[in-house]
Amino acid sequence: MNKTKLAIFDIDGTIFRSSLVIELSHALVEQGIFPQAAKSEIQKEYLAWLNRKGSYEAYINKVVNIYVKYITGKKFAVVERVAQRVIAEQKDRVYRFTRDLIKKLKKQNYFLLAISGSPSYIVSKYAKAIGFDEFYGTELEVKAGKFTGKVLSLESAYRKDKIIQALVKRHRSLNLNKSLAIGDTESDVPMLKLVGRPLAFNPNTQLAKIARRLKWQIVVERKDVIYNIRKVNFLNK
Repeated sequence: MNKTKLAIFDIDGTIFRSSLVIELSHALVEQGIFPQAAKSEIQKEYLAWLNRKGSYEAYINKVVNIYVKYITGKKFAVVERVAQRVIAEQKDRVYRFTRDLIKKLKKQNYFLLAISGSPSYIVSKYAKAIGFDEFYGTELEVKAGKFTGKVLSLESAYRKDKIIQALVKRHRSLNLNKSLAIGDTESDVPMLKLVGRPLAFNPNTQLAKIARRLKWQIVVERKDVIYNIRKVNFLNK
């Protein structure tokens, strides 16, 4: 590898305007692979978040738990086909800021890394569709062509910093001081602290507080307007 600069993106909520695991779960219900109960069991957390009475973290965690519950025993090939359909239909539902930033970074010869807590098989399809060099998602065990319900790795959801450190160890040419990372919640802070150019995009309250204190760039996209709440000129370097 002759690239020295790394660009690390969370996918859900930073590139994709929804969550891959949410959209996949909805599609699995629509296709009759998951029962209707899978949808009703997340209603409480979904409505609490929609009405701004609960957190997005509580909602997404519930979705993940329900997904793992109902994926057990399902055929990988069948679920993978649904994932492919979700990507084909929704891959362009992205934020303008990160879409354009990715294009710019590719021209500047950055090594593009996508990390998501969504299942690895849909993360890989999405990341390939938008041109990433490497990608990581949550690993789920498959035996005899079926999901067992066992989660093999959660580092992509909770320890993104470990993934990055392992990547840099493998590719010694990568320079974290010249690299950038983009996240939207406080769970991304360990990842953001690793790089010389951290960016909080559409941050939740906790990440926004940390970003202000540490003087990180903060960008918010609302409808078709992009706000640089705290602007840092590293993107032009």
